[in-house]
Amino acid sequence: MYIRMLTRTTYTFTTGFPASTTALSCDRFFCRTVSQQFGIAMSTAHDTVEMVVNNILQLLPQVIKMPKHESEFRKLSDEFYKYGFPNVVGALDGTGIKVMVPASDKNDYFTYKYSTNINLTALCDAKKRLLNIHVGQSERNHDSHIFRCSPLGKMILADNAIPPQFHIVADAAYGLHTNIMIPYPNKDLPDDQERYNNIHSSTRMVIERAFGDIKNRWLRLQTMRCELSFATRMIAACCVLHNICIDSGDITPTHIPPMSGCHVLSVRTAITKRQDILRHLTQTKE
Repeated sequence: MYIRMLTRTTYTFTTGFPASTTALSCDRFFCRTVSQQFGIAMSTAHDTVEMVVNNILQLLPQVIKMPKHESEFRKLSDEFYKYGFPNVVGALDGTGIKVMVPASDKNDYFTYKYSTNINLTALCDAKKRLLNIHVGQSERNHDSHIFRCSPLGKMILADNAIPPQFHIVADAAYGLHTNIMIPYPNKDLPDDQERYNNIHSSTRMVIERAFGDIKNRWLRLQTMRCELSFATRMIAACCVLHNICIDSGDITPTHIPPMSGCHVLSVRTAITKRQDILRHLTQTKE
């Protein structure tokens, strides 16, 4: 049996780990450190860490949430426009987090980078504040596959998810869609398409900086020595704390180099929309 913990349809934590072993999920090395620093028993440290993570996750629906009204989408768009790309309401990408996995599942989580990773896919606003997350899938799967199979992806790809004049930005791996604007493919592009790609890239980089802030603030995410059931919950809890820190004005600056995508899906209406954006950018240049 595999555990699937849902707080809301659009916030998903998939542990991919047998239920019979979740009691041993907490990071032993981390608990030992807490035990030594605070002079408490290992079992008390374990229970305390589990309790803190679970209590933080109770805040997730209030702290990480999508806009509902057009006025909220318009506010997000206005904040993104400082990068030059019109009508953007979110930046989307995924990142891998190295984690110890059970031997029986290691092949499922072993990536081309010769490590065992789980994926965090997130959508953020111009302030690097997370609007939605999906965590727990194997990084061995392609970003587009993880996204399209997740509640987050199904929500964004729904026709009525975002008002038609707005969209999110993502790399080519996620495919062109009326709700998702991606770069033009190929290297030898006309000047106007090259400019589009440059402005698109500078807009999309906000999600890379958000991932960098999360990993550099919560160093436990650099390499997690725990089982998937706890790793998934701790990653989600760190995402909640990331938003709380932004709301409180507690900012950390560094970021992780961007990941690139690979394939492009053509959608006629999305191509038309992208051409409209290209014309808008060309007019603003003149």
